Amino acid sequence: MKPNFEEMSRAELKAYVLSHRDDDEAIRIFFSRRNPPDSKATWYGPMTTPEGLPIEENIRIAEEAIKQRVEIDREKQQQREKAHSENLRHKLEQEIEEKLRAKIELEVEAKLQQRLEREIEDLISAIAQFLASTSGFSSRLAGSIVLLAIRAGIEGFGDFEDRN
Repeated sequence: MKPNFEEMSRAELKAYVLSHRDDDEAIRIFFSRRNPPDSKATWYGPMTTPEGLPIEENIRIAEEAIKQRVEIDREKQQQREKAHSENLRHKLEQEIEEKLRAKIELEVEAKLQQRLEREIEDLISAIAQFLASTSGFSSRLAGSIVLLAIRAGIEGFGDFEDRN
């Protein structure tokens, strides 16, 4: 004895159809009970008469609808591909910018370090020349004294004012 399909909920009917796939009546009732109805569906007239003769006007209308649908789908696919391409391009630009920024920062840091080292060398040389000219030490000895004083962190080095 078959169950009463009309009294079944949609979920119950679906479960029944899935377990009784050969029950054509249950399948027909299940698909006739669209809940909610497919509001986007467009129904076209039959393509043939009951005798099997083609209905040219209905065929032409269906072909036109299919062509329009294909064009709409193609445009949507192109839009998706364009959006995907833009997204990839944006991510690639970000990655390149991040890598370039890191590389530029390293280059700038290295150049600043070199410049600072040159300035320190020039400063040490100037202090050594000053020490050599005011103390009578040789420039080689004055340079060594300056380096030693800098390394030792001697405060007031080079302050040659008389302290009374």
